[in-house]
Amino acid sequence: MVSSHTYNLTGGIDIFFTDSGAPPDSTDYTTLVILHGSAFTGHGFEKMHDYSHADNLRTVIWNRRDYPGSTPYTDAELEDLNQGGKVFLDRLAIQVADFLKQFIEKEKVPKITADRKAGGFAILGWSMGSATAMPLFSDPSLLSSELYALLEQYVKNLVLYDPPYLSFGYQLPADEKTYNPWTDPDCKTPEELYQNFGFWVSSYYDHPDVSGTINGLDYRKRTDKATITSWTPEEFQRNYCESAAVRSELRMYVPPMQPTLNDLTNRVLFDEVLTQTFFPKVPVTYISATRSNWHCVWGYIEAKRNYEKQLTEGKKIRPTRFYVVEGGNHFVHGDQPQDLVELTAKGISWRFPSSFAKLIPEAGEAHVNRYDEHGPRSATKE
Repeated sequence: MVSSHTYNLTGGIDIFFTDSGAPPDSTDYTTLVILHGSAFTGHGFEKMHDYSHADNLRTVIWNRRDYPGSTPYTDAELEDLNQGGKVFLDRLAIQVADFLKQFIEKEKVPKITADRKAGGFAILGWSMGSATAMPLFSDPSLLSSELYALLEQYVKNLVLYDPPYLSFGYQLPADEKTYNPWTDPDCKTPEELYQNFGFWVSSYYDHPDVSGTINGLDYRKRTDKATITSWTPEEFQRNYCESAAVRSELRMYVPPMQPTLNDLTNRVLFDEVLTQTFFPKVPVTYISATRSNWHCVWGYIEAKRNYEKQLTEGKKIRPTRFYVVEGGNHFVHGDQPQDLVELTAKGISWRFPSSFAKLIPEAGEAHVNRYDEHGPRSATKE
């Protein structure tokens, strides 16, 4: 039965969340902690609660800081964000760790199973929520040895669900001719920018060329089909929080925070020492969608290209498996929630090979599993 709760974290930080509860009679379920993106609250994910138990998942959906029910950032914290301070991301790591510790103690959740296919936690960051999910894996000095020893028994997966290139701090190519919703000259205020953003980010796009050139993507301002146009006024009110995004998220998209996010990405995913010593058994499940906005499609193209480049160079990095939802947009969780639950369950049940060499796809081997718009039940390999 779905329930609502608020945890009080160290420092007086409240985090509101909804919880599907444990699957009946399961002793090895995985708890999927979901961190939403900019402007859209965690409530938009609540359809996933309805399907979680069928895949042995317990879904726990946050409202992040500044969103309804959770503690706003202080002026001092926002100044750290404005200055691009690593300390802003470090606090996010500490708060996620504190939340997991409390959840373990209060809910007696299962530990990771011996084969690492079930139990424990998977941390899912959607869109810019990935910048809240990744910091936990970024810096050993942030966790006490006792807390790390506890979390290592429980934290089994990181899920990056349709993140934009900005969440990784990637730079655009010099020849880009893109549409940027954050610099639209028709929008005169931050509020207008986010209203415009809502239609742009939730539209269904048709990208003519996703082979690797950025100029082959769909740069329309919006399309005839957008997820938010299907919402009732009540759903829009519940799922969208423009004020929080304007106050605390716009600075994530520009310098000086962008280089800080790029450094975070490199440490969490590609630092050979860190990925082998700090949560070394935690792989990444990367989920993209073919009809998402160009920010996220380009994020996928660059993330996969960077990952495979480093693999071919023989670097020992955090193992990642990529998935693409055919026909899905940025809101698979709202428009195709069962499909996303099934795909996530599939991704986090994968145990990466003990031999690092096996991570490199051989010629002709499918490295990306594609799912058509009917979802994983009719999956075909690339």
